[in-house]
Amino acid sequence: MPTYFIAMVALLATPLSAFAAEPKPAADGKHLFILSGQSNMRAPLPDAFKESVSQVFGKDKVIVVMHARPSQPIKRWYKNWTPPKGASPLTEKNKGKKPEPHGTLYDALLKRVEKSVKGQALASVTYIWMQGEADAGSGWGEVYEQSFFGVLEQFKADLKLKKINYVTGRINDHWLTSKGVKDGDRVRAVQVKIGEAHAHGDWVNTDDLNTGVNPWGIYEFDGGHFPTPAYRVLGQRFARKACRLVDPDAKLDDSAFDAVFLDSAEGIESHLAVGKKISGTKPAAGSDGTPPELASLLDGKYGGSEPKNSHWLVFPPTPKGVELLLDLGREQSLTGIGVDLLINRQQGADLPERVIISVSQDGSNYRQVHRKGITFSYNKSLRRKAVSQLKPQ
Repeated sequence: MPTYFIAMVALLATPLSAFAAEPKPAADGKHLFILSGQSNMRAPLPDAFKESVSQVFGKDKVIVVMHARPSQPIKRWYKNWTPPKGASPLTEKNKGKKPEPHGTLYDALLKRVEKSVKGQALASVTYIWMQGEADAGSGWGEVYEQSFFGVLEQFKADLKLKKINYVTGRINDHWLTSKGVKDGDRVRAVQVKIGEAHAHGDWVNTDDLNTGVNPWGIYEFDGGHFPTPAYRVLGQRFARKACRLVDPDAKLDDSAFDAVFLDSAEGIESHLAVGKKISGTKPAAGSDGTPPELASLLDGKYGGSEPKNSHWLVFPPTPKGVELLLDLGREQSLTGIGVDLLINRQQGADLPERVIISVSQDGSNYRQVHRKGITFSYNKSLRRKAVSQLKPQ
């Protein structure tokens, strides 16, 4: 059966004027933000975080330091870590190997912090933490809370602080105990408890950000990582909470937190491409033989989950690929470019092998801004629900 891909195009934007807000004057000294954790503390999260806090407090009043390492448990930060009673101190991945010394990642992070703040006065220090997947998988949730606060005490001692603000990210719902993760529910609950334990702490939810194409080009329904646009949203969520902790009375301009992540096209009420000009590869003819118009990609209407819905356009497989040229009419400031695609194996509808996005200011010279190969993955818990739609016939 030939494989097709079915698409709808959407572009999100923020007017340039939205970025003209005056930064809020900060107190004497700079605001230090320390970002750390596992692989979900990754680009573009730190950049999005820094952009937002800089817009609120001013670039000259902000220091952002980041050091993260994939697949690492909290003991790599907490020097006095001990395993729960009866539990192995080694992860399944590291059994049979020489154990890593506790706190080595903390030492590396502290070095970066000390170098960045040398000779500068600090008005506040805030710790941003996105970690916990490794501890959940190893069954170490029982000692997670004391380990986290132990890391904060290390910072307070080493940086000579009386107080340190903190924001934790709750690991997403890929890591639930019902999905086979030993201490998934426990670690998630502890992260919320930690965030709500003190007035100078908070937490952010991530459950709504893990559907889509992950950083390795794999489409997941609820993956352990996040699509690239979701990392920008997560960075801004951390930033909003952090700004509130630094200054509870701050009037935060929404333009500093404008990132959008949508795992459903229906969430877009309007976009810049609606009604604009589009040209390129012609879609397949409909069931009545009538060739559909490319312009219907930009009418703001969505096709839902049924392939035969008239709002979808079908592009037959071709070695040349499908090329679409969208003319916005004038230079625009874009915050996101999205293509809505339908997967339905029964009807031969699938994702393209890769998506390449290029932009141009003059219509002649193009700059590639995105290139991603795409494969498809879904976890066991969703396989049973989706098998009738996804299984080839």
